[in-house]
This record gives sequence, structure tokens and C-alpha cells, in this order.
Amino acid sequence: MRRTIATIALITLTSTAFAAKCRSGKSILYTQDRYCPAGYTDITTSMGGTVSSAGKSANVVQQEQEFLQGRAIERGQQQTQTTVAQQQVMQQQANNASLCAALAEDARSLEAAMRQPNSAQALDSLKQRHRNTRDQMYRNGC
Repeated sequence: MRRTIATIALITLTSTAFAAKCRSGKSILYTQDRYCPAGYTDITTSMGGTVSSAGKSANVVQQEQEFLQGRAIERGQQQTQTTVAQQQVMQQQANNASLCAALAEDARSLEAAMRQPNSAQALDSLKQRHRNTRDQMYRNGC
């Protein structure tokens, strides 16, 4: 009887599975599978290694899989949000470029008008408009 229990314990302790070390950004994930889940890069060293699967119930394995699936869904949602944000930034930059070009042209025309003979009142008005145009250019990152 003792021999049987010792044999079962020895088999349980020595039964191993392959392990993979996976990285996603700063996160490290160790998994029993040979391959990393989506979004993770395999960084397993050539030394390899084994992980004992003793003591993991089917419920724990199922919870781990549910967690990994949830992470994959979150990652997909985050990538979608990132893509949308990048598209909005690109659209804003395109709109900003045309605005900057218009403001630069306005500033040049005001500078040309200020070089012409003007009354003091007209020159003050041109200077104020030029200052406002330059302020708008600064606020829009031109």
C-alpha cells in the first residue's frame, strides 16, 4: 500500500508539461502551453524548462483560460480605441495644416499692409490684427 502511494506521488510530482514565457509590453506570462496567446511574444530561453502540473484542477485551468480570453478581448478593444484616436489625430493635423496655411497667409498680408504708408490709427489696427493672427497660430501649434 505504501509503495503504491509512493509510486503515485512520484508520478504526480514528475509529470511535467512544457512551459512558455511570454511578454506583452512590461507584462510577463508563464503558461503551460507550448505557444503564447495572441498579443504575447515568446521569450522562452533555449534552456526551456518544465512546469509541474500537479495540483491544478480543471476549474483552475478553466479560470486561467477565461482570464486569458478576457485579456485578449480587452487588448482588441484597446487596439481599436488606439486606432480611432490615431485617425482623429491625423484628421486634426490635416485640418490644422489648412488652418495654419490660412493664418500664415493672413499674417503675411497684414505685414505687407503695415509696410505701406498708413495713418497711426490704421497702423495700430493692423498691428492688433497681426498680433491676434500670430496668437491664433501659436494656439493651434503652427
